[in-house]
Amino acid sequence: MSPDHVPAGAGSGMSRLPRTFRNGAYPVLGWTSMLVALCCLSGAWAVRGNVDDGFIFVPLSILAVLVCWRGYVRPRIVADVEGVTIVNVLTTHVVPWSDIERFQAFDLLTVFLLPERGGRIAVWAVQAANLARLAGRRSKADDVADELNALLRAANGSAGPA
Repeated sequence: MSPDHVPAGAGSGMSRLPRTFRNGAYPVLGWTSMLVALCCLSGAWAVRGNVDDGFIFVPLSILAVLVCWRGYVRPRIVADVEGVTIVNVLTTHVVPWSDIERFQAFDLLTVFLLPERGGRIAVWAVQAANLARLAGRRSKADDVADELNALLRAANGSAGPA
């Protein structure tokens, strides 16, 4: 790789970007549920020979596919050189590193914004495992928060004067 193509902050952890974080089971559950809903729809169509009697089943199957995609497949947090993109079920937030104070894992991974930027954003795609917490172990949400905090420190360190 030529020096012209080295990402900003390379060597400080930023060279591994973009990174996508989410609980690994969610996309599997979402795609599997969508496949089951589509199989039910096509099975009903094959058995009935038409969809005339399926005026309720067809929209419900389509709704199930959309809910599974929005609720399980779509949510994620993506860290890149510019900041993070938080894709929740209903909203998407693009937040530059300079607006972020810290990341912390509660029941959900939470992005704390600087006070002048207002509030915090819960990341639905990264949830803490309650069983791990009850057993006194770290959850994946804790690991993701630590990694994002390290990326935040690297981004803030590389944002200083040249």
